[in-house]
Amino acid sequence: MSGIRFEFDPACLPEVMASAPVRSALRAQAEEIVPRARALARAEVGEEFADSITVSEEIRPRGRPTAKVVADRADAEAHEYGDSSTARRRVLGRAARTRDN
Repeated sequence: MSGIRFEFDPACLPEVMASAPVRSALRAQAEEIVPRARALARAEVGEEFADSITVSEEIRPRGRPTAKVVADRADAEAHEYGDSSTARRRVLGRAARTRDN
C-alpha cells in the first residue's frame, strides 16, 4: 500500500449528510418506491389514493435529512395500519420492501 491513512472525523458528518449528493441519493431511493406504492394503491384502494402518494423531504431536528414516501390523505393511516372500519393494507410498507431487480 501507499502508506496513506484515512481517519474519519465525526465532526464533519452533519456537513456530509446535508450535502447535495446524499440528499439526492435519499430522494432517488424514495422515488424508486413511489411507482410500486401507486400501483398497489390503484389495485387495492383507488385512483385518488394512488394520486396522493408523493415523496416528502425534511431535515430532522438533529440535522439528519430524510426523504420518505407518504400518502397525503386523511384516511391514509387507516389504509396503512387498519382501523375498525378499514382493512389493513400496508400499501407503503409493502412497496418499500419490494425491489425491482
